[in-house]
Amino acid sequence: MAKSVVSEIEYILSYYRQLFNYQSISLFPAVTGNVIKPLLVINGDKNLKYDQALEIQWINFYQNMLTRETMPENSALQSFFKYFELDIILPIRDEKRCFGFLGLSSKSRKITEVELRIADFIMHYLSELWKNVELLYDIKRESEQKQTLLEEMTVLMEISRAIDSGRDIQNLLEFIMDQCVKVIRAEAGSILLMSEDETELEFKVALGPKGKEVKPFKVEIGKGIAGWVAEKGKPLLIPDAYSDKRFDSSFDAKTGFKTKSILCVPLIYKEKILGVVQALNRLDGKEFNKNDEQVFTIFATQAALAIENSKLLFREIEKEAIEKDLQVAAEIHRLIIPSDLPQNYGLQISGKHIPSQQVGGDFYSVFPINDDEIVVCIADVAGKGVSGALLVSTLHATLKAYFKYSTDIQEIVNSLNSLIMEISTSDKFITLFLGKYHKNTSLLEYINAGHNPGLLLREDNTTVKLKSKGISIGIIDFSYKAETIQLREDDVLILYTDGITETANSKQELYGEERLLKTVLKHRSLDCYKIQEEIIVTLDEFRGSESAADDQTLLVIKKN
Repeated sequence: MAKSVVSEIEYILSYYRQLFNYQSISLFPAVTGNVIKPLLVINGDKNLKYDQALEIQWINFYQNMLTRETMPENSALQSFFKYFELDIILPIRDEKRCFGFLGLSSKSRKITEVELRIADFIMHYLSELWKNVELLYDIKRESEQKQTLLEEMTVLMEISRAIDSGRDIQNLLEFIMDQCVKVIRAEAGSILLMSEDETELEFKVALGPKGKEVKPFKVEIGKGIAGWVAEKGKPLLIPDAYSDKRFDSSFDAKTGFKTKSILCVPLIYKEKILGVVQALNRLDGKEFNKNDEQVFTIFATQAALAIENSKLLFREIEKEAIEKDLQVAAEIHRLIIPSDLPQNYGLQISGKHIPSQQVGGDFYSVFPINDDEIVVCIADVAGKGVSGALLVSTLHATLKAYFKYSTDIQEIVNSLNSLIMEISTSDKFITLFLGKYHKNTSLLEYINAGHNPGLLLREDNTTVKLKSKGISIGIIDFSYKAETIQLREDDVLILYTDGITETANSKQELYGEERLLKTVLKHRSLDCYKIQEEIIVTLDEFRGSESAADDQTLLVIKKN
């Protein structure tokens, strides 16, 4: 483990030993060989090694505390206890694996319930720390591959959120294809859907230098690369288009485009072929590879899901069940969105939550944790209805509970990530901006976990974007890092969800970050409540008669 991590563990265990007057505390790794040696010893012999460890390897799978009184009759384990002068062994583990053990020498006295509760908290903390350290090592070993994976996952999350947002299908497919082309770095890309009679493919989206010219064309099923993929339902990787007999060069002849390499995969939903997605010419001049194909297939699955979702909009749905679901979700939201916000920390704070027709997962909260520090939080849960609202409720309750035991936002966000991964399904994740403001120093400590950047407008009208490299919580193990920034007098901080910037008008233009900043700059001399109201007014004017597709949530904070 890194020196800083070991020092942190040593400090915690030393304090725990002194608090309950243990003779010594030893930290052991999981048993993997015949020799086991403590990783860390507090007030004991650091050089002891036990050379019969394989005989006690079964304790890696034992999930409960072991004491001298309760241990199974096992001479090897008794020998282990005696060798290290232990009275108690506590496992450090999660549901799937054992990381190690904590050995306590309690001078043969019985451990109390209070000690057990604190020990349980320490075990949980150590297991999370162990996982995070392992993750850091993995990232160092495979940094380039990991960064690519994070980029791909971020895009997939954005697509998932876009699908949930209820966008117009044409706009949604264009968004998916645009993101896909960027990720695999292709010169051009298109989505072709099966015609109603299933005899030809029609271009639904065509991006690239000749996209507009290609859009009116149709492709016969079985003809060309796209037609072959639609007929067979199998992907194709073509390194050299002109050397493949299936390639139809007439499109290049008509448009002047030069096709070099092709990646084409079928759009399939529940074994039904809906069309194909294809990419042309990697920008780096290399051939498309199997990794590109895997990523492209995932995007195709998302696109197929979006298409099916759009079809479902035109089918009859049981209105009574939906309305009941939304009523429950709305009530959950109403109970957790704060009605009054603290104003006595040298800040003006105003919040607004406007639910859409379908209740989404937007959430904000502001609460003090002591006389000097206040927490500000805004989040967006992927998913609508009761499931999304319940996850919001869990986030709200857990955040407040964690801050009762710790004010370390890194520790809290990392713990939140583990919890959400454990209790939610793979399609449920949360973008989160969590900040802790110190009144006496005017410092804002924050973590941005895949959320829209906070917009900090300085007195001189310059803008600082509060963003970090953290991904949304609830997806993979990730070590979140906090950042700090000094707030100055008359600074205005805008925290918002994508329902603000992605509000669309009748031309399918988005309100965007630039319009939001212009509105704030124009009215920054007002108090935070009036700034908030001006944002809502301009947002409504921009949207016009179009209904909101997503919740709109806003926090405006102004430094006194």
